[in-house]
Amino acid sequence: MFKNLRTLRIKSLMVAIISALALSVLMSTISFSVHAVSGSDLSKVLSGMGISSSSYIVMSGSTSEVVINQHADRKMQPGNIAMLVTAMVFLDKMYNEEELENVVDITEKLTEYGTTYKVGESVKVGDLLNAMLIGGDRQSAEALARYSASKRSVFVNEMNAKCMELRIMDTQFANPSGFYSTKQYSTAQDCAVIMQAALRYERIKEAFEENRTAITASTREVSRQIYFAASNPLINGSEEVYEHGKGGIAGSLGDPINRAQYAGAALKNDMQLIVVLMDSVDAKVGTEARTLLDYANTLVTRDEIVDAGKLAGYAIVRGGEKIRVAAYTESKGFAYVPPEGSKELIDTEIVMFKHLEAPLDKGAKVGEFRIFVADELKGTVDLVTKEKIQKGWLPSMIYISNRASIVIAAVLAFVLLLALRILYVKRKRRKMRELRRRLQIRELAMQQMEIDEDRRRRNWTYGGSYDKFAPRTSDIRKEALEEALREEKQ
Repeated sequence: MFKNLRTLRIKSLMVAIISALALSVLMSTISFSVHAVSGSDLSKVLSGMGISSSSYIVMSGSTSEVVINQHADRKMQPGNIAMLVTAMVFLDKMYNEEELENVVDITEKLTEYGTTYKVGESVKVGDLLNAMLIGGDRQSAEALARYSASKRSVFVNEMNAKCMELRIMDTQFANPSGFYSTKQYSTAQDCAVIMQAALRYERIKEAFEENRTAITASTREVSRQIYFAASNPLINGSEEVYEHGKGGIAGSLGDPINRAQYAGAALKNDMQLIVVLMDSVDAKVGTEARTLLDYANTLVTRDEIVDAGKLAGYAIVRGGEKIRVAAYTESKGFAYVPPEGSKELIDTEIVMFKHLEAPLDKGAKVGEFRIFVADELKGTVDLVTKEKIQKGWLPSMIYISNRASIVIAAVLAFVLLLALRILYVKRKRRKMRELRRRLQIRELAMQQMEIDEDRRRRNWTYGGSYDKFAPRTSDIRKEALEEALREEKQ
């Protein structure tokens, strides 16, 4: 009996050991380890995630490394992702920030693209931009295009030119709002590059930080408020807000394809990741984007090029209390070189923005730290200020800071005082010379008077053996008087 009990205990112990080993092997299989998952294993892991999208990609926005992709080169409808290009083209053509206060009148033609606005209403340009980027409103996109270009077709041509500038060749746009069109297509990989470029625009980044917006549509008689919730499911979905989310835009194509397109970004440990989902189930977009971003964060290459908070240079600001402001890297900068490449291909460049004007808030972007691999731009790090720059005095408009103004004023005051001192000394010396001259004349006159008196006393009325007679006293006095009158006139 005891022998059977001992055997049973040994068997139980063996089962427990085998179970532990099996569990360990299972955990290592599903672990998000860079070294454990690759090739066919990566495909198995992605298949196990149950991603509904027909095509997707996760790319590092910091280095342009493609971390995960599935049919990323398949041409599909871009949907609302087209609005990112619309925003970039509009901002490129915008004259200055004041243009955002201009108004656009809603025409009957614009009502064909949506019901958000009514004929005769007026909407500010800045409100249209927010409605498009935050709420994904297509009528706003169409209105912006009509405002920015003379014709819709002209604006679409500029969108395609922007794609050429970004070096993406598998994308073509037929409208500025992402409406379904057989003449319009893009790929997940191209959309990732579009998102990467869009996040370099401060105005777009600011809009992506908002989870809702309210705009005003006005007529002469009445105004009304229109509210938009963010289309980005990572900040405005049924699930908890994704803490690493840094913006995104989503939207369903509707007829004839009821599928959603999404482009979003996340920042974790200073590494920017961009995710694009094409033809995804609308209800699953947020969950799938979050899953892919978290997994890609464990696989992405992190070769650090520059640390966060490093002084990169100085930017010039017009109209500020300070004209020269220090610029620091906002986050770490990374580079990715393919295995067959060399790190000698990595190059960097510091670019400070021109035409900066005060006031500037603390943390304002004033330049970029650009990272190149084989002479191709692969990533950027924002250069920001660590202090607030207030408006300066009037000389700051010609790039003279308040401190420099004080120094210049002090130098000018010193020069003025020195000049006045020199003039005073010269005048005093001239008076002294005149006084000495008059004294000399007076002394000569006195001497001549003595000579004349002596001659009169001796009754000398001839020159004797002298060739010339000495000047008469009356003549000397007359000459001194005339010269004094001339000086008074001067």
